[in-house]
Amino acid sequence: MSQDVNSSATNGSAGGLKSTLKVVVPIVALMGVIFGVTFFAQYTQKPVEKEEEVGGAKSASSGPPLVFFNNSRMWDPPNLSVPGYQKYPLLAPSRDPSKEDKFLFSVQDRVFAGFFEPDKEKTRSAAFWFENRNPNTVTMQLKGVSCSACSGGRLASIPPEVTRAYLQRTALAALPIGTFNAFGVGLADPAADFSKLDWTKHKFSETPDATYKVAAAPATPDKWAPQWGIMELTFSVAEKPNVPLRATFATQVDGAPQQVGSHEFSIYFAAAEPCAVSRPLIEMGEVNQLTGDREYTFLLFSATRGPESEFGDLDTPKCEVQAPPGTAPGQFVEVTKIERLPNSDLLSVEEEVARGGRFSKVQAAYRVTVAVRPKIGDARLDIGLMERTIYITAGGAKPQSVKITATVRGSVWLATGKTDVTIPTFKGRAGTVHTETLVTETTGMELALVEDECKPRFIKYELVKKEDRGGQGYYELKTTVPPGRQYGAIDNNAIVVVEVKGPKPQRIRIPVKGSGEQG
Repeated sequence: MSQDVNSSATNGSAGGLKSTLKVVVPIVALMGVIFGVTFFAQYTQKPVEKEEEVGGAKSASSGPPLVFFNNSRMWDPPNLSVPGYQKYPLLAPSRDPSKEDKFLFSVQDRVFAGFFEPDKEKTRSAAFWFENRNPNTVTMQLKGVSCSACSGGRLASIPPEVTRAYLQRTALAALPIGTFNAFGVGLADPAADFSKLDWTKHKFSETPDATYKVAAAPATPDKWAPQWGIMELTFSVAEKPNVPLRATFATQVDGAPQQVGSHEFSIYFAAAEPCAVSRPLIEMGEVNQLTGDREYTFLLFSATRGPESEFGDLDTPKCEVQAPPGTAPGQFVEVTKIERLPNSDLLSVEEEVARGGRFSKVQAAYRVTVAVRPKIGDARLDIGLMERTIYITAGGAKPQSVKITATVRGSVWLATGKTDVTIPTFKGRAGTVHTETLVTETTGMELALVEDECKPRFIKYELVKKEDRGGQGYYELKTTVPPGRQYGAIDNNAIVVVEVKGPKPQRIRIPVKGSGEQG
């Protein structure tokens, strides 16, 4: 059996045990056994009482050929203290726990990775445990799968003597419900037996009617030696996987044509980038000359990378602040602190990420602190829309970004109250002329175009002084688009830059928007 458990070794003694078990048996095999047994102890159905003779032996005819203790697999996060949170937010958003009687979570779901970096060549797996309570063998056959090209399956019956040794040494048979203490003395020998199961394997693309045979239950019932088995479905993860992966099987008790069953299995998982940010946008609102310094934080986290992860650890990120073309970032926006969060804080990180509208496993995380300073010495942020982008790289992971925006209010503003010049849609063939009014806080303020920073160059900008009134100054800003030069939306980088003259000059950067139609 194979089970992804790289998230289970982050706390306490389990981490030390995991390292020890690696020497005894592949950890993916043993951990699935341990958690599967625990799940059975909690959710095993009562034996069917009605029996009848089938081929000279007694058979539980009113029950299904096989009893599966769980038919779905997905990452099961600890309950998060987030209003409206359900266990199905990301991997199964349409599932309603109150209406899914057969959809039971187990500790296998807790250790199931759920999030994988895309790799079509890498095989993943999810195990589903079952019991055959019939004294006859059972045939299990594939009837349909949602992705035959990316999936397969294998099945193994666990010899009752192996189960007996395991249960007796771990004393789990004495715990129908209760505290899990499978990590007892004498675990190694049965673990080695579990690693030698006889598997029947199929690739569903090659065998669309894959068939498996399940061993019969012991003739004499024995609580220490039930006839258990493992159905393991394998799959690969593409960039945009079709989730969930579903597979349907038919079962029949051999020698009892009327005793049949049907089982559908679902595996919910997500393709994940090596890292992600908790908030891609930080909106500061309005900023003016009286606004003091502000601090903001965001998280860089990974659902796949961390200590002992198969993908490696999440490297310490590097951050670079970039401004729009023609604007020097300066020190107005600066990353001041990057701190690795301890494993003990990762649950709270999952909650914080969930409050931001995302649900994700977190195996490693960094908290990044950003300082925004509207004024440094005599230098001030340009008036208008302020945009800065923080690009974050962590090892070879795909770069992430966080954009910071603010509306900087100062001594000059557009009379419309907007932060951009919006040219009404015009005929590109004819061109257009559009005017806006700039208002200065006091009279006597001198404004001038910074022509070498105005874009695009083919648009002509003019600034004309108008009559002061009401203690404020007024300027007319004329924008001329020549005939035949603009079809479609004006480039996003279009901007007009105006400077307030004086001993401490300040600039206002005004984006220009509009669109020229054909015809």
